[in-house]
Amino acid sequence: MKKILIPLLLALVSCTEKVDLQSRSDYHEYLAVEATLTDRKEDPQRITLSRTISYFRQESQPMVSGASVRVNDIVFDEKEPGVYEAPEGYACEEGVEYRLRISLAEGDDYEAEATMPENGFRLDAVDYAFAGGKTMDSDSLWTLAVWGYEKEIESCFLLTHAVNGLYPPFSMAIVSDDKFFNSAEVAGFPITGLLQSELLRKQYGDCFKYLETGDVLTQEVWTLDKGYYDYLVALTMGGVSIPLFTPQPANVPTNIRGERVLGYFAVCPVSRASVTVEDPFRPYFKRLLPFPL
Repeated sequence: MKKILIPLLLALVSCTEKVDLQSRSDYHEYLAVEATLTDRKEDPQRITLSRTISYFRQESQPMVSGASVRVNDIVFDEKEPGVYEAPEGYACEEGVEYRLRISLAEGDDYEAEATMPENGFRLDAVDYAFAGGKTMDSDSLWTLAVWGYEKEIESCFLLTHAVNGLYPPFSMAIVSDDKFFNSAEVAGFPITGLLQSELLRKQYGDCFKYLETGDVLTQEVWTLDKGYYDYLVALTMGGVSIPLFTPQPANVPTNIRGERVLGYFAVCPVSRASVTVEDPFRPYFKRLLPFPL
């Protein structure tokens, strides 16, 4: 989400708060809530509930089934263990306050409120270019560049992308503020690097496949409220955790009220643009940059 706005390796977002991990002796199980809703009616709106696990355990987090999950007057039905989904076509709107209510089968209740911030980035178009590697048998790098406008308002962003509608883990997205690039036109700025490799593909699926003619690449810029931005930075400060909360972070901020709970409830506007791959190995310098290097 940062074209000129978020210089590519902008993983230089920093946070002053240290994320600690519980030790074997003082471990406590927490409810982990992943509740990020958007304004995209074409996308499923999901809330995921799970339990944290000890740092020393290797198994997957247990999912939390049988809960009652509501956002305002909308009921989120459990589609698979621990995954609760709104009715098809549901999406959030700017300026509306949303209240999340979770009631677990064992009687614990949790609540949170969130309001969608103004969309801080207008994404007009996206294009791609080959940036490294030689054959389809070796790891290769492509770049997604964007055209658009980063608005004058102070905003925070999350950058993510998809290959044929398949996304890398959410915790691999880049988060950034706009203090260096506020209020600027963006033209062909390389915003995201797509590392394609067989190793990553085997681990995370075809979002890491080698690009071929006909593949559809999608870039997204999510506008975040400051609290959600701080939460994401704190959550990944010590290294990416996939899935979230594995292992358990002890002092990540949350806006969810209740006993022993981690996570954040957020509603975000999303700007999105797509491009279809023609020549996967189209030269980088000839296509994207508005000036020679």
